Amino acid sequence: MANISVLMVLFCLSNVITHLPYLTDAGSCKSNGHESPAINPSGTHAVLTLNNFGHGGDGGPPSECDGKFHPLPQRVVALSTGWYSNGRRCGRKIRIKARNGRSTVAKVVDECDSVCGKSHGQACKTNVVDASQTVWKDLGLNTDDGEVPVTWTMV
Repeated sequence: MANISVLMVLFCLSNVITHLPYLTDAGSCKSNGHESPAINPSGTHAVLTLNNFGHGGDGGPPSECDGKFHPLPQRVVALSTGWYSNGRRCGRKIRIKARNGRSTVAKVVDECDSVCGKSHGQACKTNVVDASQTVWKDLGLNTDDGEVPVTWTMV
């Protein structure tokens, strides 16, 4: 009788192990990692990307920080997983500076998931500041460029 119980437990465990990637969607996870580059108080180098944080926008569900959508013209950003730091930067403001010398201030409202890409279906790079269109406009940048090098600091 004990042998049958052991066999049943092993059978169940093998089924769970076999199907776990499908149940958790881990099989489709293309992680870029948890770690973002170190933050430099005088300016951290990043890649600026575009996001629509409004309802129905490409940002997906409501923001991680406050569970709300942030429609235009709000100046808001999502930071890569490491910089997001488990929400420690939620609600805080950052100054973003473009190479053209222009800068603006935006509020951190979300995480740009560099581990499994929950927010966009693909993982963000580990050095992303994902910003609303208003941020791009303030910086005098063309959203068609897709990715633009910037620096950012905490305000």
